Parts: sequence; structure tokens; C-alpha cells
Amino acid sequence: MKIYAGKLSKDITEDDLRNAFEKYGYVTSVYIMRFNENGEDFLYATIEMPVTNQATAAMDALNGAEMKGITLNIHPARVGPKNRRKSGRAGGRRKSDPLENS
Repeated sequence: MKIYAGKLSKDITEDDLRNAFEKYGYVTSVYIMRFNENGEDFLYATIEMPVTNQATAAMDALNGAEMKGITLNIHPARVGPKNRRKSGRAGGRRKSDPLENS
């Protein structure tokens, strides 16, 4: 199961996260990503744990916990293609549009 950890401190390392999550089970991987938006650095991480009940226990225990002065925001990672398109009408004639006579 992939886990998302957001709003991380610049001081948090992959080893810090691995050690925290390994208290609840086996950790396959930890990756910290950094990106800059409007001059501010943002850090988030993905943690992969193969056993779902261990991953769930880790998320429950660590969400809201403090690490290096920052409150952790932990939840299941969104996996798969991103489709941020809002659902709704795809186009075409609206009911309020007048009918075209050909």
C-alpha cells in the first residue's frame, strides 16, 4: 500500500520516515519529493508498505503526530492516472439553445 506524507519539514529525511513507519511493519520504499511553488519549497513523501493492515496501523498512529517540529499529514496515496476534470456535460446543444432548422 502506498502512503502519502505531506507538509514535511526540510529537516526530515527518508531514514526518519523509514524508522517511524518500520515500528508498524515492513517498509518497501520511502521517497521524499521536493518542489518549489511561488518561491516556497514543499516537501512530501511516499512510503510503501506491502501489508495493508500494517500500513493502516502506521497511518492511524502517525497522522497528526509531530516529527521535527511539524505535524504530519498522512493518508493513503492516490494511485493511478490523475483525472482532475470535473464530471458533467461534455458539450453539445443545451436545452436553452434554439433548434437549428436546416
